[in-house]
Amino acid sequence: MSALLEVREVSHRFGGLHVLKGVSFTVEAGSVTGLIGPNGAGKSTLFNIISGFLTPSVGRIVLLGEDATRLGIQHRSRMGLQRTFQTPQVFRDLTVRENLVAGCHRHGRTGVLEAFLGLPQVRREMRDAAIVADAAIERFDLGPYRDVPAGELPAGRQRMVELARAVVAEPKLLCLDEPSSGLSTAEVQILMQVLRRLNEEGMTILLVSHDMELMEITSKMHALCFGEIIASGSLDAMRASPRVREAYLGT
Repeated sequence: MSALLEVREVSHRFGGLHVLKGVSFTVEAGSVTGLIGPNGAGKSTLFNIISGFLTPSVGRIVLLGEDATRLGIQHRSRMGLQRTFQTPQVFRDLTVRENLVAGCHRHGRTGVLEAFLGLPQVRREMRDAAIVADAAIERFDLGPYRDVPAGELPAGRQRMVELARAVVAEPKLLCLDEPSSGLSTAEVQILMQVLRRLNEEGMTILLVSHDMELMEITSKMHALCFGEIIASGSLDAMRASPRVREAYLGT
């Protein structure tokens, strides 16, 4: 497998606080790569650097072989990177279906002028987006909520809407930030099944989570502590690592 994402010697400071210190790892195409660590380890900062919300103080982010370190969020999205957030980010006043139609925007080729004029290509793109959205509604078991404003849904369903919206954009790299946060045990099991299926279909996933149960779907994990990678390997290797057990598992 080739590296779809490379994090190269990334360090970051907030004022005098050294949050990340020379972090390096790769995400191989077709893999599910996990990033774990205790609160304050630097996971969110690193995730924001990977997805373009922050620029690192030092180091590089290479996406699909291109130096993306200083590329913006929209540019990375067009390259095929999609992300979710710790707190589900849905368009609260739009229905579930409208949220998913909005997720198809990356494939649109028309601009504001064409939309204003109501040209045939615009109408065709909207029809195609509606077809994709309806298929995703079935796939993610969101049928009963199709016409419900997303903001009225419980957290677990909002997470599925956010995930479905990211998936309809057909990402090359799907980055998930604490996707099981706030979910029940049953909802976590459903999430695991969905992510396994997406990966089996070829989607590359970077998963940031503290949930060791969810990490069972990963092919490789990296443990972050006080801004540094302290161990890398399989889930079993992480559980057996004295450094990880001390830093993350609390033993």
